[in-house]
Amino acid sequence: MPTDKKSLPSTNNPGFSSSGHPNFAFTGQTDDSALHSHLAQVLRITPEPLQQIDDYSVHRLICEDLSAYLDYLDQGLQEIGRGTAQLTLPPKQLFQQPGESGDFRVMPCVRTAADGRVHKTVKLVGTNRIGEQVPDQITVGKANYLHPQENFISHQFDACLLSSIRTGACAALASKYLLNHDDQAGLSVALVGAGRVGYYGLLCLLNSGAVASVQICDPTPGRTQNLTALIGKQWPELSIETSTYPQLSACDLLILATDSPEPVYKPEDFATRLVVSLGADCVEQRELHRHQQWLDQNIYVDTADSVSFGDLHAWNLQQPLAASRLIDLPQLSITNTDSPNHGQPSALFVGTGSALMDNLTMSYLVARIGQN
Repeated sequence: MPTDKKSLPSTNNPGFSSSGHPNFAFTGQTDDSALHSHLAQVLRITPEPLQQIDDYSVHRLICEDLSAYLDYLDQGLQEIGRGTAQLTLPPKQLFQQPGESGDFRVMPCVRTAADGRVHKTVKLVGTNRIGEQVPDQITVGKANYLHPQENFISHQFDACLLSSIRTGACAALASKYLLNHDDQAGLSVALVGAGRVGYYGLLCLLNSGAVASVQICDPTPGRTQNLTALIGKQWPELSIETSTYPQLSACDLLILATDSPEPVYKPEDFATRLVVSLGADCVEQRELHRHQQWLDQNIYVDTADSVSFGDLHAWNLQQPLAASRLIDLPQLSITNTDSPNHGQPSALFVGTGSALMDNLTMSYLVARIGQN
């Protein structure tokens, strides 16, 4: 039986009247200010203060001073690694319906920093592979920062660029912790995947001043050229070479930032000192061929949760990975690690998207907003 729309409450109600009383429709009753007053006293509804920050504002607030952002991440990770900060970090919850190519994820984190401040965050995002109403944006949803005592959402961020920036930052952090930057010649970098994550990974690296040359490739038409043009404007003295994957040559650092369903890189393709894989953040995506050289050494991850997704998930199904071989970012940040040289097996860092990095990024943004 069709619904009689005339019997439904109005959906155009603005919520509160100019007097501050809640506006409610009462079927069969006339408007009565006394009734509204009594209702307000019983329901006791107070609007929650909320600041909403869009994607471009997230980009601006972080990129205005990338050094400060990366230093903040480094300090926060070291506090956790040393045990001076407390962390509640449940596993990422990913929900996917049978036959669905996308998913949605719930990513909570609570961090009490060394200064005693409590940072509560939860990100609710979807993987948008259809792209009809929101085209060309695979990450959709919101990242929420809660009031530390009252637990209402005080700041809500568009999640697309926030997620891309914090993932890209892992490339700079992994490079800082695992490669020797004392070489004045700078690092040679190969970037596979010229999307948002690839851009921010490269931007964070360039901000460190440790990059001499970049090779960029992406199979999607136009992306390599667009990124090359943008980076060339921002860093005109940088040596940039556009390439195809088979043309990539030996480098110090390889960044994989793809959405590939199949493995892309194997050590026989070309030599590199460090591989940073950032794109395989769900079970269906892959970037790395399983190789014994990585199974025989430590694997560096954003969080131990990375073993549940992408390449590490696939490898773990074939042969369980020893938990002691998975070194997360907080532990890595306080560990003196030998930098691999050319001719030695490359080090491997895998990032699959971390609620901890979300938490650190949101708390940095909240502090930045408070300064403005």
